[in-house]
Amino acid sequence: MRLNIMVTPLICLMLLLSLYGCNSSTRSNKNPFNAHATLEQMDKLLAELQDIDTIDCKNLDEIVTINEDMRGIVENIRTIDEFDRLVEAYQAKEHQITFSFSEDKQMGVFSWYTKMDCLGHVIKNIALFKSKDKVTASSLYGKSLIFNSIGSVQKDNGNVVYLLNGDRVSEEPTILGYTITNGYLVESTMPVAEKTYVNNLLN
Repeated sequence: MRLNIMVTPLICLMLLLSLYGCNSSTRSNKNPFNAHATLEQMDKLLAELQDIDTIDCKNLDEIVTINEDMRGIVENIRTIDEFDRLVEAYQAKEHQITFSFSEDKQMGVFSWYTKMDCLGHVIKNIALFKSKDKVTASSLYGKSLIFNSIGSVQKDNGNVVYLLNGDRVSEEPTILGYTITNGYLVESTMPVAEKTYVNNLLN
């Protein structure tokens, strides 16, 4: 009986050590984030998209898969360090993918043409923003635009409105405002006078 009492904790301890060893191995084998490689991978996938024939909605499965791969890459950017390195890498070299970010580097948006016109999803926008010591990804819905710059205006209450400036072929430039509130990206409306100021600022 006493032998059983001694053996059981010993077995539990060995199992815990084994599990810890596996977890440590998994962590050490995980490749560190490489911002340049991440952007190059996005460029590569975008080039693959551009080469696919979409007449009569052909190759839709392949198109959806590539878009999901691109979405997954962006949504896996989770730390402030990764975001900052991504901004630095994007500034250092020209890329095919569009990645615009605010001057304070608190927010950025990836935009690309999905070639999923058959499904009604012409453009994909995924915002990355800093909040509570981490980076959160959020898809932007509504009017499809390729965002090419992000300005900002500080309101009287201290909140910063991030102004996403984008355009679409044959349409007037559009500006959308967002605030980072309680860890979420919230669309923010702007008075007409403020919109005029913003238009002058970004033009």
